[in-house]
Amino acid sequence: MSKQTASRAQAKKDARIKQTKEEMLNLGFEIPEGVKKHVDEQVASMFDQEQASQGNFIKRIFQINPVGKKIMGVSILVAVFAELLAFASVFFGAYAASFIYRHAHGEVVDFSMLRNYGLMALGALLLYLCLAGASSTLSHKVAFQTLHLLRIKLFSHLQEIPQGYLVENSLGKVKLLIQDRVAELEDFIAHVMPELPSRILHPILSFAILLYIDWRIALASLVTLPITILGMIILFSKYQGRYLLWNSAYADLAEKTVDYARGIPVVKAFRQTEQTFGNFSKSTNFYHDTTMAWWRHSWVGMSLVLASMSFPLIGCLPVALYLFKAGAITVAELFLSIILPLAILPQAYALMMSFEVFTICAGAWSKICELLYLPAQVRPAKAVSEFDLQQGVRFEKVSFSYLSGQEVLHQISFDLQPNSLTALVGHSGSGKTTVARLLLGFWDQDSGKITIGGIDNKLLPFEQLMSEISYVSQENYLFDATIAENIKLGKPDATEAEVIAAAKAAHCHEFISAFPGGYDTNAGEAGGQISGGERQRITIARAILKPSKIVVLDEATAYTDPENEAEIQKAIYALLQDKTVLVIAHRLHSIVGADQIIVMDEGRIVGRGTHAELIAQNATYKKLWAQYSGEEL
Repeated sequence: MSKQTASRAQAKKDARIKQTKEEMLNLGFEIPEGVKKHVDEQVASMFDQEQASQGNFIKRIFQINPVGKKIMGVSILVAVFAELLAFASVFFGAYAASFIYRHAHGEVVDFSMLRNYGLMALGALLLYLCLAGASSTLSHKVAFQTLHLLRIKLFSHLQEIPQGYLVENSLGKVKLLIQDRVAELEDFIAHVMPELPSRILHPILSFAILLYIDWRIALASLVTLPITILGMIILFSKYQGRYLLWNSAYADLAEKTVDYARGIPVVKAFRQTEQTFGNFSKSTNFYHDTTMAWWRHSWVGMSLVLASMSFPLIGCLPVALYLFKAGAITVAELFLSIILPLAILPQAYALMMSFEVFTICAGAWSKICELLYLPAQVRPAKAVSEFDLQQGVRFEKVSFSYLSGQEVLHQISFDLQPNSLTALVGHSGSGKTTVARLLLGFWDQDSGKITIGGIDNKLLPFEQLMSEISYVSQENYLFDATIAENIKLGKPDATEAEVIAAAKAAHCHEFISAFPGGYDTNAGEAGGQISGGERQRITIARAILKPSKIVVLDEATAYTDPENEAEIQKAIYALLQDKTVLVIAHRLHSIVGADQIIVMDEGRIVGRGTHAELIAQNATYKKLWAQYSGEEL
């Protein structure tokens, strides 16, 4: 696409966004702040998904599941053939009914033919049901297989993209994306894709046959079409503005629900029940009001559409009876003229609903694509042999911005000398954690260079990089496995003696032994069976067991009580022996003896030196120390 074409497309999209927002604002609602923040995200998503046509979406789906393309082709052919059999059953049934009519009016009829037509109608109908079931079975097989492969692809891609994605996005969002959003694709793949061709075929064939019988009957079958069109015009009036407001209200309600449920213990403890529940209640009421307003607007249009589609015989029945009385059509054609119109407008309604299913599917797909097509971090597969950790770690004029594009680190430069302890300090949001995550390879820097052991970190395979770095964070996550298995993550082939030695060094052997199952005790989901301080010491034992020379500590004692903090500090001292250490520090007393303290502010280094040097020379550090210790310097 040329720049001019892209510019025109963007201008068109911006105009649509502006129009939709104006539609929303003209609906007469006073929009809460919590809803407003979702509007920009929702409206951009609405028009991004328009770029994914059904054809492009189907193409991408079958790139994920190429085998499913052939199976779906068979499903579609079977569905079309089943639809033809449904028509055959109608024809045979009409001719059988005509025999009965003629016999009732005194004509001599061949009852063997009546029997044959009846059996053929019944056989065609039974075969239709079998083939329709077979088509549905095949399409559902493709759907579930595709969802399975898509989830595997998303999980695999999570290992290839910057790991900072998992830091920036909550696990709840990732779960919603991989589990629920993917599930929303099922209806389109399993139902719309195989049924759409036959749904299109049905009204076309019905109208063509009526046209063949008599053009006047064909035209009469469309007499309610203007009412249908009027209903749809009413139904879709200001549709995008209403959908944007409703969807944003729903997103706000979902967010408020999770926050309220998670925060109930804190709310009760601080007696904020009335205020917090009031916010949740307002969100619920606004969602209710927008939903009811949308439905009230839709009732008239929907009623007209359903009414017109439910009575297709209003026009063609009197015309068919008139033509039959005039001898222009046979009794069999009369029965066909009564039965076939029933399939035209109702099938058109089914087609309309198919496009609504695609709208929902496209919304889910646009969210999935945010992860699925997020660029992967590229690293060489072969390990670097000249890796020399005696050269330490170096940041050279490193700058970085997250996906939002706003730069958060500016020209950061510093060295980590071998077997030394360097502390990063600064106010919240100063960039300390971002520096650590760049060292860990969670993201790639925008500019500058990070070298580890003299090698550019972008030239190190992830496996080699992570084998040389131990990371202990505030989020002391344990897997739903035994304590021994959790510790052995640091060294999968470790012996029982090595695990116990690491646990002793981390000062957690005593409480582990006190458990009924000892080291075979299950930690529970996310380590929920073990207290926070105990989990922290187990993660340190895991890091001690790992044979790495670089350690990154993201304030391992930030949220612990004094008793646990003392034990954790002892464990940390054991971990730091003969290691190159980078500590993100909030409790400044723990890094007073650091070889080097780096002071950060708003993404820049504003001071470095020992504690004594910084107290004497650096205003930012002096202020941090005063705030922490309560001492005026």
